[in-house]
Amino acid sequence: MRTLNVGLIGYGFMARAHANALRKVRNFFDLEYQPILKAACGRTPEKSGIRRQVGFESVETDWKKLIARKDIDLVDICAPNNVHKEIAIAAAKPAR
Repeated sequence: MRTLNVGLIGYGFMARAHANALRKVRNFFDLEYQPILKAACGRTPEKSGIRRQVGFESVETDWKKLIARKDIDLVDICAPNNVHKEIAIAAAKPAR
């Protein structure tokens, strides 16, 4: 089985809901990938407390650093709607 390293941007309710879904998705679907909660991103280390509560391996405080990481395969955007566009466009660009 292959792994899919997830970087999650956000720390509120929706981030926790998505992290929970990622941890349990294989209970409902037969997938060829195993999601790995690699990094959570919040504005400050304190806001990234989702790492401890949900089980992410690491924390970032700058979403641009998270999307630039070579060990992140998928970016899950759980930040407020008004910042989705900028993050999604940046995350969709090919790595250099």
